[in-house]
Amino acid sequence: MALDHAAAKKILAQIDRNELAQLGCDLTSIPSPTGQEKAIGEFILGWFESNGLKAVRQDVELDRPNAIGILKGDGTGLSLSFNGHTDTSFTGTREDLRMVANVEPEAELKGRIVGDRVQGLGISNMKGGVAAFMIAGKALKKSGVRLKGDVILAAVVGEISRTPVGAWQSKEYRGEGAGTRHLLTHGMQSDYAVVADGSDLNIVWTQTGVVQIKITTFGKAEAAWGTRRSDYPMEKVNAIVKMTRIIDALEEWAAEFEEKYIYESPTGRLLPKVNIGAIEGGAPYRPNYFPGVCSIYVDVRMPPQVRPVTIQSELEQMLNRLGVDYDLDVYRSLLGHEGKNV
Repeated sequence: MALDHAAAKKILAQIDRNELAQLGCDLTSIPSPTGQEKAIGEFILGWFESNGLKAVRQDVELDRPNAIGILKGDGTGLSLSFNGHTDTSFTGTREDLRMVANVEPEAELKGRIVGDRVQGLGISNMKGGVAAFMIAGKALKKSGVRLKGDVILAAVVGEISRTPVGAWQSKEYRGEGAGTRHLLTHGMQSDYAVVADGSDLNIVWTQTGVVQIKITTFGKAEAAWGTRRSDYPMEKVNAIVKMTRIIDALEEWAAEFEEKYIYESPTGRLLPKVNIGAIEGGAPYRPNYFPGVCSIYVDVRMPPQVRPVTIQSELEQMLNRLGVDYDLDVYRSLLGHEGKNV
């Protein structure tokens, strides 16, 4: 199908660079960590309405709306959707101190233009992409060019990799594609789709899968003081010390895994990754006791041909060789995908 250069030129003429930058600032200045996307969703819905697009609100759960704008085609061609998430990786509050050493001043978190860049919390991941397709939709509407198929602009909640586990069960931990799954199972289907997330300006149509695993080992919760190491070997009674053996073995397995499963996709290499992302064990208020329980949380990203059961099996075989008592729970599993014939 040949590109209609005249129509493209007419649409591109409606795009205002300054308006795009300001919209990026406006979106960035609305705090929207995972689970708290209501304000930005309502802003986007209002923006769609004021610019002549059909606005559709999908409440994924209480106060978590997908904000969708639709520009109808004439019904004779294929539809295209643009997808972007409204939640951000960090909150900009003291809650982030669990993962970062310092929280930036509030003024630096809001959207602002510095030189020829828009800066602020979430602009790169991925409010810049959302602003881009919003402005594209406005330009298409304003140009008067009518496409053959519908254009769907979907700003979705819950993309950031957060998973409910243990005590962390609220909506603030339901991410990893929750909004897009709701979108697709509640009527917003299209023939083709573009995710406007950052990819170093490369086209990518292969996505890793995800397995998240909790591994726990056990010690003997007794007072440590007054004991001899010969009678109470730390590698047997101290769950944290035992976990160091598991970590060492896991790191060795991870190095082999990351080389073994490199995937040569049509748009470039897809690199698998194993990351120990969290550890918990013992009682900070009672360090005079041998810790009786220690857990680590592991994130594994694998290419499309690898299944979650393969990861679980390889890990269990590795751990069984250690002779360490352990418990293993898979609490998140998503398959990888590759777009075919795109």
